[in-house]
Amino acid sequence: MDYIPANMRMAAARMNSYNRQRFRLETVSNDTAGPNRIITVNLPENATLSMKSFKMHADVLTTSVGAAADQVFGRLPADAMSLISRVEVYINGIQVCTGCSEYNTVCRLLKIGRSSRDKDGSIDRALSHGAVSAVDAIEDVSLVWSDWKGFLGECSTEYLDTSLLGQIQVRLTFAGPEVLVPKQAAVALNANFTSAQARLNAAQISYSVSNIFFTIDSVQVDDMYHSMLRQRLTSEEFISINYKEYYTFELSNITTGAHTTRFSLSSQSIDKLYATFRDSNYQTSGIRGQQMDATFTDNLLGSFFGFRSFDSEVAKEGTLRYQWSINNVSHPQYRAGVRDALFDVAYCNDKVRDSSQGYLVTSMQQFQSGLFNIPLCLNHPGEPISVQSGFDSRGINTMLTLAITGQVPPVANTAAQTTASLSSFIVAETTASLKVGLGKSLAISF
Repeated sequence: MDYIPANMRMAAARMNSYNRQRFRLETVSNDTAGPNRIITVNLPENATLSMKSFKMHADVLTTSVGAAADQVFGRLPADAMSLISRVEVYINGIQVCTGCSEYNTVCRLLKIGRSSRDKDGSIDRALSHGAVSAVDAIEDVSLVWSDWKGFLGECSTEYLDTSLLGQIQVRLTFAGPEVLVPKQAAVALNANFTSAQARLNAAQISYSVSNIFFTIDSVQVDDMYHSMLRQRLTSEEFISINYKEYYTFELSNITTGAHTTRFSLSSQSIDKLYATFRDSNYQTSGIRGQQMDATFTDNLLGSFFGFRSFDSEVAKEGTLRYQWSINNVSHPQYRAGVRDALFDVAYCNDKVRDSSQGYLVTSMQQFQSGLFNIPLCLNHPGEPISVQSGFDSRGINTMLTLAITGQVPPVANTAAQTTASLSSFIVAETTASLKVGLGKSLAISF
């Protein structure tokens, strides 16, 4: 077959009547918020919206409690998305994004494999508070939220025509104060508090959000584009738009080194599963910060996002073994260890080529002490969202399990604020379909 390389082809094209504009969107109610508060925004109607440009802007101010040696400052966690606990999307009153619990945990888990050190140290650091800073002061910063997961940021089309869909409403719930990282005056962020009063002060730190507004780009294209969409609707029953949807499952108060987390899920395409573990106190406010390793300066994190393996070793593979199971079919066919999980973080995100940008993990110790997760890939890596290639569990009684052995549960310690139990957290990544028909009729297939 004859072939002409793309960089040798002589061709030119032009998009007629193309125009781009950016709009500022105000919240439906207040432009201020705080822990566990909800804000709502409506996106423009009868416009073609660039969803990759959808951003939230706000100022975030933390508080401090106490005085002198017992004073504790509130420090923000890494990533602005850590402050969002729930995201719900409605189109014409129909909920298309179910609003999974701990949206911030989902975002952090996905970022470990999808992002890279270059992006984390530049774009995220500059715009979205990409790292925890151990300074004896409160934080007063301006942040941008733009790395949306689910319908807002992971859709098979980047541009949504709201003249076909109707009104899109977004509801955001801010996280509680437990996501903050307490810092006692003159004490290392990852060190124990020096007094009981300091621990009490740490539990009372909080934050506030002000000057909230949103921006989004709208594009105007030739009328032929809209005519083609409507012509397609007259000849077909509907137009399908695929997007990512996430579900979360948790097993708390695990006190043994061997346990099994069971859950069920009905979906037309289960793409990936992710599992991680935290100390059971991670939802408690005022727990001191943690340090992963000294490879990079941004090695600090809060208890809420302290994803640990609880393996018998830290710098190498220990006794931890895991095995997924779907309807009694094991994945993999052997008891895998930490090295398998670390490899799959790259493999599941299609980052095993020489030209890959890499991920956030830089050492085994860092992986086990702060960025740990166990991925399972059920779809074809590298395919776009428009292609569904995951496991179809509809119409059958699907049981999924994660069996763990060889973990070493934490030891209860009042000074270190640790408990004698851990918590298992599992994220299921799926591909859902929004079917758009004439008259702005919508149907969703999860």
